[in-house]
Amino acid sequence: MFFPILFTGALIAATVVIQAVFMSAGLSVFRRMEVSRHVYLHRRPTVVTVVWVVYLIVPIILDVCIWAAFYYLSSALPDLEDAVYFSTVTFTTVGYGDIVLGKEWRQIATFEAVNGWIIFGWATALMMAVIQRLYFRPDSQAQQ
Repeated sequence: MFFPILFTGALIAATVVIQAVFMSAGLSVFRRMEVSRHVYLHRRPTVVTVVWVVYLIVPIILDVCIWAAFYYLSSALPDLEDAVYFSTVTFTTVGYGDIVLGKEWRQIATFEAVNGWIIFGWATALMMAVIQRLYFRPDSQAQQ
């Protein structure tokens, strides 16, 4: 049981790195657009918001796939489809309970749920940061 919990820490670290890389890259592009394409941002905030939200879903999909690969490769779940489904339901904390892990793996799923909770909170904060910049900045700042 020690190895799976140790590996769980590595999975959490990997998802944090993925989220941080996507955040950094996305915010870098957004900041450059604020300087060079500020008129477009000011005129098309809904389009930018939709693109930003879709962009932030990509690392979440990667995170779910990493967890699913762990479940499948460690034989905690019998096939990849079940592993992806279970991982999605667990990462999103929906937790239907129609697929469950064996007793020796149950604790791992709780770590994935906590990981998902943290990543979704982080993604939500990033969404709100961009929305605030797009919709709630004074026009004078948008024109600079």
